Amino acid sequence: MLPFRQLSRFIFGATIAVSSAITTGNDQVEPEIVKKISSALQLVEPANTPKKPRQILLFSKTNGFRHGSIPVAVKSLTMLGEKTGAWATVHSEDAASFESDRLDKFDAVIMVNTTGEVFRPKEWPTDAMEKRKAQQREAMLKKNLVDFVKSGKGLAGTHSATDTYKSWKQYNEMMGGAFVSHPWHMDVPVRLLDPGHPLLKVFGGEGFTVHDEIYQFRNDTANPANRRMLLSLDPNFDQLSKGNRKDKFYPISWISTYGHGRTFYCSLGHRDEIYYNPVVLTHYLAGFQYALGDLNVDATPIDVD
Repeated sequence: MLPFRQLSRFIFGATIAVSSAITTGNDQVEPEIVKKISSALQLVEPANTPKKPRQILLFSKTNGFRHGSIPVAVKSLTMLGEKTGAWATVHSEDAASFESDRLDKFDAVIMVNTTGEVFRPKEWPTDAMEKRKAQQREAMLKKNLVDFVKSGKGLAGTHSATDTYKSWKQYNEMMGGAFVSHPWHMDVPVRLLDPGHPLLKVFGGEGFTVHDEIYQFRNDTANPANRRMLLSLDPNFDQLSKGNRKDKFYPISWISTYGHGRTFYCSLGHRDEIYYNPVVLTHYLAGFQYALGDLNVDATPIDVD
């Protein structure tokens, strides 16, 4: 893989400045974009060798805003697993994937730009009995996911995975944050909070600038005291005042544990080109391999300024 200085000139410069329409009406990714993903993956190497064959569920159902980048994300993360040998992928938007007999075959779940309450119908049934059944099913699926992670499996999320089940405390604790707003959709400076951490190896100890939609999270979530923060907005950013978190801390990426399981989240991923950015994909890969249990790294919280 190229050194970070060379990669950063290629990735965080002109190639990331423009996003174009890249999907067809049936959510198929256009061949030119598949070529860009394939080219990016030539610069990505697995963080570690899987301990055994892995299978992940890419879940991208939305019960709220739907990101146009979802098809590209799903294609990219599928190809990322194939190219590196890190995992095989099943993609679904069917909540039935979280029924225990289906969920148990996976090693990790990645919530790919999910939004809203994804285990319930978009509208509750008008019939009281049918509504009660739907509510009971939602409660069952939620419990299945919690039990899945607690048992030693993995949960990860990209971008709006934190704009999902914001009133479900256990989900917030697992994913780590609850989305409030996105004051920044521009070039933003990103700092490495733990430059020597294995999940940040691709950055070569250097902060960087990226163009994407950056989230801020509810004040009672994304707390550096209870998870290992990896990336955040640079505190010297001249647009930082657009945020309103009480602690003035705007994290982007982190890892944690939950029961016997592991969790990883990165808020980068609103824009299509994030998913053919080899530096970000390398960071994703390391995070996903951590969640899978194939990359043993320290998830202990650290002090951040």
